[in-house]
Amino acid sequence: MQTTPAPTPGPYVNGGLATLLRYNEQQYLWSPGQSLTAGSGQTSASIAVQLERIARTFYPWGAAFEVGFSGAPGSFEVDIQFAEIDTNASFVTVGTITAVNASNVGRYDMPNTVFPKYVRGICKTLTNPVTAYLLATH
Repeated sequence: MQTTPAPTPGPYVNGGLATLLRYNEQQYLWSPGQSLTAGSGQTSASIAVQLERIARTFYPWGAAFEVGFSGAPGSFEVDIQFAEIDTNASFVTVGTITAVNASNVGRYDMPNTVFPKYVRGICKTLTNPVTAYLLATH
């Protein structure tokens, strides 16, 4: 399985920058060690990726998202968002990550019954000043 690093950390402020995430590959949406800005605007959003369509009559699975923090994040919410057009205004929240395990890692599994063109994460709230990564697996 190939893992692609995220681009230079920073806000995802423009659409049309999403890279293709092929079947059985991974992509960092926030680079490991990235500082996060909480909120609902585009400065708190990760990069987006375009999911490759699987050439089958059924989809065996969707995608998985793993968030990892450098320490205890405190109260937090990371939303997983989908869109058909890669613009900030088009993304809608379809899942949330609000809990982590003892290693400060949480996850969201996209159901295989949905298949958006673009996916991203957004840090809605974060009480402790920790760094994070967000990894998408298709």
